[in-house]
Amino acid sequence: MHPFPLVDLVWPTIFILVAGFAIAYAFTRRIILSYWITALKAGLFLLYFGFVFDGTYTFLDDWRYLDIGEQLAANGIGLMNIISHYQYIVSTVAGENIAYYVYNATAVNMFGAGYYAPITINIVLTFLEAGLLMKAARTGLGMGRRAAIGLFAFVALGPDILVWSTIPNFKDTLVATGTAAAVYAVALVDKHRIGRAALLAIAAAFVLAITRLYVPLMLGVAFGITLFLSPHGRRNPWLWLLATVALFVVVRHIGHGSLVDAVRELRSEMDNPVKGVVRFLVTPIPFHTAPGYGFMNLPQMIYWTLLPFMFYGLRCVWRKATVSSRFVVIYFILMVLLYGSFTTLQGARHRVQIDGLVVVFQFYGLLALFRQRFRQHVRYTPGASPDAIPADDVDASPDAGGGERRPYRVTARAGDAR
Repeated sequence: MHPFPLVDLVWPTIFILVAGFAIAYAFTRRIILSYWITALKAGLFLLYFGFVFDGTYTFLDDWRYLDIGEQLAANGIGLMNIISHYQYIVSTVAGENIAYYVYNATAVNMFGAGYYAPITINIVLTFLEAGLLMKAARTGLGMGRRAAIGLFAFVALGPDILVWSTIPNFKDTLVATGTAAAVYAVALVDKHRIGRAALLAIAAAFVLAITRLYVPLMLGVAFGITLFLSPHGRRNPWLWLLATVALFVVVRHIGHGSLVDAVRELRSEMDNPVKGVVRFLVTPIPFHTAPGYGFMNLPQMIYWTLLPFMFYGLRCVWRKATVSSRFVVIYFILMVLLYGSFTTLQGARHRVQIDGLVVVFQFYGLLALFRQRFRQHVRYTPGASPDAIPADDVDASPDAGGGERRPYRVTARAGDAR
């Protein structure tokens, strides 16, 4: 295989630049930051498919997605008419996880029959994933405005997210975006915006149910556990009603018999979860990857470097003690336990759908360490003013674990007046 002609990549690159910039600016309201993030991601896309691509980092699954996507596109099928052609799509795909095949068909209709077509949309989705996680941090975790903008950039330019969305044609980026939407829906619940939360959760569940069937179920389990652990949640009948309806829809869609069979099959294939969890979290070893995963070497080295910050950030998020913070941590732990329990699911690819949460924990860990060191510097610097504490801390909820407090103001006492 050879790189694609640059003329074929002009329209996809323009689409990434325009759509990416629009999404980034809508969330951050920062023109320069949005421009540089978008230009970098579009530039990497153009560089890879215009000069580097030779088929090395492609797999059997992704070619099947594209081949069937081209077949569906030839019959005029895309995301806009997926419901009216549902039975035909299911018979063509020979399964119920149909979303990514139709996704590929839509990409082919938009950008032409090239391996780069679905990846173009994947890259744009990473902007949406970053924005949804930024909004979730603002709404449910009490993160300040400036820090949340930094989180947006940190997610959009996360090394793992960059390479997995730019190189292989996998559905994990779509799953990660749906997961980010579910996390934001729970953050809206935290602010008692139940109507908007329900609509967003239904949309996310629909996408995930026809993409990776067990993810909505795991999200529902995590939400139920969160409600049980939350005094406010246990007393709110509307939240329990929402959780019950969600569980009913998932079981109805999957079918009770299929669900029981799936649990039985999973139990028969379980491995040592303790060893598996460690393997899932650290796989692969940097610069010891299989040839098809060579693109993971540098991102994985950065991921290993940030592992301590990820664990510290996970602790900081948990100590926020909101419904959102508990949900994010519980869901992350459930997915790690699930994938760590099965040898066939312990590769780096399965971590992609929770990479957004990983980056959030990394960012919180780095932010907490930075703020802790900054306060120590202010505390021991002669003549330092309490007003030197970053303005973001004023917006943040007070929490020792997350390193976010309201700045201490010294006020004059009545006895000090002259």
